[in-house]
Amino acid sequence: MSSLEKRLAVFRQLPLKAQLAMITASKSNQILNQKLDYIASLEKVHAESLAAATEQERITYQKAKYLLDS
Repeated sequence: MSSLEKRLAVFRQLPLKAQLAMITASKSNQILNQKLDYIASLEKVHAESLAAATEQERITYQKAKYLLDS
């Protein structure tokens, strides 16, 4: 398993809010924001996690996303 695969496996286990925070922080980081494949991989895993989330998890996530976007 490559280093990226290991990171994504750990990322996949994070709660949705933590995934969102990590994506946002990665995009804000001067070095990481240049790694477009890495950001795309995080966003793909995040979309998969969101699709598999329960209704309650989605509601909690949407509240957190709203606060982050405000």
